[in-house]
Amino acid sequence: MRATCQVRVLGGFAVAVDGRPVPGDVWRNRRAADVVKLLAVAPDHRLHREQVMDRLWPDLPADAAGANLRKAVFYARRALGRADAVRCEGRLLTLWPGGDLDVDLDRFQRAADAALASGDAERCALAAAGYRGGLLVDDRYECWVAEPHEKVEGRYAALLRAAGDWERLLDLDETDEQAHRAVMRRHLAAGRRGEALRQFDRLRRTLRERIGVGPDAETVELYESALSLDAAEPPSPAQRAAVALANGLVAFGRRHLAEAERLARQARVLALDADLGHELGEASTLLALVAHARGTWHRLFREEFADAVRHPSRPVVYDAHLCLQEFYLYGPEGHDGAESFGRDLLDIASRAGSAAGRALAYLLLGEFALLSGRLDDAVTTLGESLGEAERAGCGSARSLALERRAEAEARRGDPAAARADLDEALPLARSSRIPSHLVIRVHGVRVLAAGTLGGALGAIREAERWLTEAPHVCDPCSMGFRIAAATACANAGSPSRARPHLAEAERISGLWQGGPWTAALWEVRAEVRRAQGQRTRATALFLEAAERFAAMRRPLEERRCRAAAASLSDR
Repeated sequence: MRATCQVRVLGGFAVAVDGRPVPGDVWRNRRAADVVKLLAVAPDHRLHREQVMDRLWPDLPADAAGANLRKAVFYARRALGRADAVRCEGRLLTLWPGGDLDVDLDRFQRAADAALASGDAERCALAAAGYRGGLLVDDRYECWVAEPHEKVEGRYAALLRAAGDWERLLDLDETDEQAHRAVMRRHLAAGRRGEALRQFDRLRRTLRERIGVGPDAETVELYESALSLDAAEPPSPAQRAAVALANGLVAFGRRHLAEAERLARQARVLALDADLGHELGEASTLLALVAHARGTWHRLFREEFADAVRHPSRPVVYDAHLCLQEFYLYGPEGHDGAESFGRDLLDIASRAGSAAGRALAYLLLGEFALLSGRLDDAVTTLGESLGEAERAGCGSARSLALERRAEAEARRGDPAAARADLDEALPLARSSRIPSHLVIRVHGVRVLAAGTLGGALGAIREAERWLTEAPHVCDPCSMGFRIAAATACANAGSPSRARPHLAEAERISGLWQGGPWTAALWEVRAEVRRAQGQRTRATALFLEAAERFAAMRRPLEERRCRAAAASLSDR
């Protein structure tokens, strides 16, 4: 009787030989398991030796990688209990060539192909039910898993689409606009107008946060038709603002800048009148994007700022200016010109006698000092911002000033002072009108100010718990936390724990091209490579980060990266 080997790669990794599970502790040599995984997902379950070496040991010379491969194959054969479990014939490696091999991925792919070819929705639903989870979920951040994972997930998505299983498709990809529209239409057909409106709001926020766009015209038209249906109540200000923002993003995507600006201002007025902090932030961001595209950002902000400080306003107005200001500092242009611009704003606010205006101006000046590496100046100036924000009763500005001052204190070696500021900032952020922007920023600096790696990992766990419970988190504002968390995990010798945070940071950075976060990503990649023992690759990445920080005029970060590269070269 031919020996059988069953390999599971969907939802996790497991092997059984002749019906008996291979215990997990048999895979003490991790690369032995990796060889089996690679061959299990490869076409015909075979690969050239060079392909395996390149995927598992990309940084090693061929001789060293070859020695590692021979060792891994030896331990794989031992784990599977057969000398021919992995056959090396010429330059080719083959998994279980002398017996019957059953891989769950093969069964799923055959069923999926047959169902999709039939075009039958029920067959597609049945085939989709055979998908037991993502490919090699414990290895999802390994580079060699990305391509096969993308292929199998794409096939699963095609099955769900053909079956009309829109909810599960949204569980897989929450940005799928066709699925959102189908769910909206289903709600409307059942008379659930409110559910359809909420589905649109979920889509709008998801698209904005995750890929930096708005719904397309077809979806906006469906939403407007839902709003126009007979209802007990007319559309709320939030719903009207949502329509304006969605249409504004459509206009911006088509480069109809005048229309995008008109709609952004319309949404901004609705948000101000109804005290809608989140919608106000979105409207301000859209205004900033339009102004940046036109090259008129400074004029726009100066006019908005001057109008706010010359007329009595509620604190929510200043929340909008905080969003505009952060876009300026951390956007693609960096912080060039921030100091003279900040002093201009301070003069406007002082002549108007506006404490809230002075708080924002000092905040801009303090952040400029921090980004420029003048830490003592940053602490002093951010203290001025804090005092003015307290006088103005502006909680959001107080939270942001405390958080930025805490980062300056942590970076100049005073973590105790930083933690005291953060303890004061966190409740202010939680109770503000824009907690989705402010709370995660505080968590990011708490990682920096922890003082020990154990403390940093504890701060990361606390932030991760909050992220799972938060209904909405601003992606750009979460970059500081993602960068700090990935760095701390890598420094603690856990690159696998760093990778999810690095992956999130890379996704968000793709929405916000250029700026200091791009440089920070190169530094984090270097830290992960260093944690993996890949010194040559880490050195090159640290130097790349240093060059990018230098271009952004970030001297502290540049020196830190050059020092890290030098320390690796000296060993």
